[in-house]
Amino acid sequence: MSTAAKDSPVTRRLQSVKKIILVLAGKGGVGKSSVATQLALNLYTSSPTTKVGILDVDLTGPSIPRMLGVDGPRYAVHQSTDGWVPVYADAAGGTGEQRLAVMSVGLLLKNKGDSVVWRGPKKNAMIRQFLSDVRWGELDYLVIDTPPGKHCKKYFFLYFKSKNQNYYTGWGE
Repeated sequence: MSTAAKDSPVTRRLQSVKKIILVLAGKGGVGKSSVATQLALNLYTSSPTTKVGILDVDLTGPSIPRMLGVDGPRYAVHQSTDGWVPVYADAAGGTGEQRLAVMSVGLLLKNKGDSVVWRGPKKNAMIRQFLSDVRWGELDYLVIDTPPGKHCKKYFFLYFKSKNQNYYTGWGE
């Protein structure tokens, strides 16, 4: 891997993530968010020490916070000197644990019914910012719920392949 690839903000941020799982589909409305949520929850419950992050980059329909019960005003993303601090879905239940981290554009919107309609470079820049600026810490798994469409599928595959980053998909591509 080249020095530039090793030094990219995304590579530095994701080096403490053991496995990245991309949930992809060529169109919307096929259950990507449901699959991503169930996968993250199953990984979380697989061991009392497993640390899981779920990144919702479906900018036009951010549903992960609602599915995990962290979509109210008390679940705000905080900015630290080291980046955005994700919301911990397991801490929401009062357990004090921080093993199920959630980041979504839905957590950044003022009204939960709002959506973001960005395309092309602006959407890619937001996805890159999520990958480089979220302070995940040590994770066993990062599940990424991607936006619909073939463009994003290609973007993620090319990005992770270019960085020699391990990733897994359910479609064997």
